[in-house]
Amino acid sequence: MMDKFYFTLCVVFLYTAVQLSTCGPAIELFAYPADEAEQIKEYLQNAHNRTPVFIPGKCSPNEILYPGDHADDWVCDCRPGYVYYPNNDSCYALFTKGFCQPGEYVDLERPSMLVKCTQNTCTDGKKVPFRGQCVELNRHDKACPVVKRKRFVVGVNTTTLQLDCVVGELDLGRGDYNGLVLFEGAKRCSSGTKASYNELCVENTPK
Repeated sequence: MMDKFYFTLCVVFLYTAVQLSTCGPAIELFAYPADEAEQIKEYLQNAHNRTPVFIPGKCSPNEILYPGDHADDWVCDCRPGYVYYPNNDSCYALFTKGFCQPGEYVDLERPSMLVKCTQNTCTDGKKVPFRGQCVELNRHDKACPVVKRKRFVVGVNTTTLQLDCVVGELDLGRGDYNGLVLFEGAKRCSSGTKASYNELCVENTPK
């Protein structure tokens, strides 16, 4: 049985574990040490473990493993808050430049939820429009509250896929992080994922 090393999810600046939270449903992240290779293998082979998980080197950038159709089957797809762009067969963070031209950011056409590029009305390329002002992503802004010493930042609401005040984001791309992270509550059949685009999810099939 895996020894779980849970980290408090309340502090934005804790690197190894963060809870993405808004007024709606939350996605909880639980981090494990990097030297647990055997436990990681056991986790993937255990049919009872069906929680989406990030494991370094198992998927392409910005992807995590989701439970497949079979008990011990796992499939790579976009992590929460990221969307699939078929031309590059890659996942990109919403409201960042991504694959778009300078002065644009990755966005979704609504209600089809197909990926597109939107002109950024903010002249500073590091900022995006939010509640009538230009703000930096994943930074605390006066538009967001401070609740019980917890600073909310401007980020992607993983339920609505729109900008909102959330509690931090875990940077899985950092070279000094090699652990296992569980994404409690993440769903492969969410809008913007590869599965949704490829019509593998009837409820989210693009129109």
